[in-house]
Amino acid sequence: MRLTLHIVFILLLLAGGTRAQPLNDPGEAKPFRSFLGKFIVSGSVGYGLTFNSHQLESGGLVQNPNSSPYLFDNTFIVGDTIAIGFGNWVNNVSTVSGIPVDTSTFLLGLDTVSLKFTSRSISIPFNISVHYTFDRYRLGVGYKFEPYFTGEYRPSEFKNEINSFKPDFNGAIHHRWYILLGGEVLRTKRHTIAIDAQVGTFSLSKKKYNAAQIKKGIFFNIGARFERALSEYVQVYIRPSFEFKNYTVTFPESNYDILHSMPTFYTSVGLTWRLPDRRKCTIKSCKTQVHHHHGRKNYRSRVHPFWKWQNPDYGQNYPRLVKYKGKNKKKLNAY
Repeated sequence: MRLTLHIVFILLLLAGGTRAQPLNDPGEAKPFRSFLGKFIVSGSVGYGLTFNSHQLESGGLVQNPNSSPYLFDNTFIVGDTIAIGFGNWVNNVSTVSGIPVDTSTFLLGLDTVSLKFTSRSISIPFNISVHYTFDRYRLGVGYKFEPYFTGEYRPSEFKNEINSFKPDFNGAIHHRWYILLGGEVLRTKRHTIAIDAQVGTFSLSKKKYNAAQIKKGIFFNIGARFERALSEYVQVYIRPSFEFKNYTVTFPESNYDILHSMPTFYTSVGLTWRLPDRRKCTIKSCKTQVHHHHGRKNYRSRVHPFWKWQNPDYGQNYPRLVKYKGKNKKKLNAY
C-alpha cells in the first residue's frame, strides 16, 4: 500500500513538473514575444464627405450684383457706401472698404433673420495607427493625413438675392492626432466586428487658414470595423464612421465671430498587421507548417507567406488540390 502511495506521489510530482515547463507546449510563446503579439499596426485610405455649415445671427449682409456677399456691422448708418465689410469668413477674413450701396443692392439685417450657409466638401484620408489588445478591448494612438477639397457655400434663405461663394482656395491639407478606444462585439476565427472611437486634436492648413483668427476644439470620431483575417497576423477591414468637429473664426478688430461645423462621414478600407508573437524558424530546410520547437526555442512556420496561416488547421491553407486547379479544373479525371 505504501509502495502504491509513493508511486502515485512521484507521478503527481512529475506531472506538475511537466506543466511548469511552458516551452514544452508548442502553442505558447515567450512572455515578451507574447506581449509584442498584442500590438496591431493599421493603415488605411478612404473617402470623406464633409457637411460644412455656419449660422449668421448678428450684424448685416450686403450683396451687390456679380459680387460675393459681405458681412458688416449694421449698427452704423448705411448711406451710399458701407465703410468696412468682411469677406472670406470661412478661412481668412478679409476687410473691404467703401462697399457701394444703390438700388440694386440687397441688404439684410442678420439680427432679425437667421441665415445659414452650407457646403459639401470631399476628402481622402490616409490613416496609420497602433493599438494594444487586451481581452476584447483596444487602446492605441493614430495619425491622419487628409487632402481636403472645398465646395461652394450656398445660402439657406433668399437664394435669388444672395450669391453663393467659394473660399479663396480649392484644396488644403488637414492633420489629426488621436487616441483610439474600442472593443470587439463579435469575433470568430476569420471575422471580427469592433466598435471604436477616436478622440484628439486636428490642424487646418496654415497656408490656407489664418491661424491668428481661428480657434479649434477637439474632434470625436466613432465607427465600426468589419475585419476579415487573411492569416493569424494579417487582416483586411472596412470602417464606416462619423466624425464631429468645428472651429471658430474671429474677425479682426472686432468681437464678431462665426462657428463653423464640419461633421463628416467616412468610409475607409485598410490592412492590419499584428506583430508576430514568435520568431520565424531559422532552419531554412524546415518544412513544418505549425508552431514547433527546435531544442528549447519556439518558432512559427517559415513555409507560408504572410497571407497564409502560420499555424494552419489541416487543409486550411490549401483547401483545393492542385490537380483541380488551372487547366485541370474542368476535367472529370485530372490524371
